[in-house]
Amino acid sequence: MLPYIFLIAASLAGGPLLARYPKRRRTFLLLFGLACWLLASLRYVTGFDYRSYETFFQRTADTGLSGLLTLRGQELGYRALNLAVALAGGDYRAFLFVFHLLLTALVFLWIERYSPSAWMSAYLFVTLQYFALSMNLMRQALAAAIFLWTYPHLRGRRLLPFCGIVLLAACFHRSALFMLPFYLLLRLPVSALYYGLALLLTGLAYLFADPLLQFVTGLLHVYQGYPGRIYWQANTWIYLLFPLGCFLFAWPLLRRAARDPAASPVLANSVFCSLLIQLFITRHFILERLSIYAAILSLAALPEAALIPEGKRSSRARTILLAAGGLAYFLFAVQQGFHGVYPYHGVWDRAISP
Repeated sequence: MLPYIFLIAASLAGGPLLARYPKRRRTFLLLFGLACWLLASLRYVTGFDYRSYETFFQRTADTGLSGLLTLRGQELGYRALNLAVALAGGDYRAFLFVFHLLLTALVFLWIERYSPSAWMSAYLFVTLQYFALSMNLMRQALAAAIFLWTYPHLRGRRLLPFCGIVLLAACFHRSALFMLPFYLLLRLPVSALYYGLALLLTGLAYLFADPLLQFVTGLLHVYQGYPGRIYWQANTWIYLLFPLGCFLFAWPLLRRAARDPAASPVLANSVFCSLLIQLFITRHFILERLSIYAAILSLAALPEAALIPEGKRSSRARTILLAAGGLAYFLFAVQQGFHGVYPYHGVWDRAISP
């Protein structure tokens, strides 16, 4: 657990550091991102899918260029990344270094450019399980990191660049295509009418989830293997406490977006849409993965909400509350064994094992 404790402590230390030396923001993110990159790259059998990704890399290396079109089970972009490392003479460890360098750079460059609080975004990256996600659901984690860069195009109402980035993300995980309609849903003005209709439609979809999913899996043959498997099981309602807590915490952000026509509604809507999608975890666990793309925008949405005073609570008090909530969720994730990354095992553990 020491690597995670180190990252959490380092991110929290960034608070007073950047308050005193705000020009050190880029240096802080560079060093923190470097630590995340090294820890993710040097893990050993950490993450449920570690071995399956290792096996796929070996298959890619063995088949060479022919495997780029013949191998099945992984998206073309991910296959190409594996093949590029293999053709350069790298092994699976080298692939992890390249993969996590790409993912970490995408996330922390985005934080540097768009987060109102760099240290808090770094802290949430670890405590809200996006760092853990990157060490298990690697393809989808990279797709989500790419999707982050739709944010300026959502704010700027630029459809074609948004679609281009979503299609690029889908080259690493096809579920990113689910976000195409969200070009509209994330930009709609925050209003009682919009949120009321969204709740109504979500409720209907929840009630008729199984026949709807049977129809979808019938169209998309790649997902026909999910029904009846472990990922098709339902999780308990306790898993909704986290997205509900994020939504309630972001309430000042929603109010500001509703009252100020000049304020962008994207971050506020992302928290709301993430909550609605995660509701379906109580029907089928696998559906929660569709929320990752909207939810990862919380790396900016929650720090932004913390900076908005609400009632008698100052921004400082709300920041402390957010930090406490992030830590509580991290401890819950450790207790539940999220993504198979707790405890962390590094290559040094393999070296000293009998």
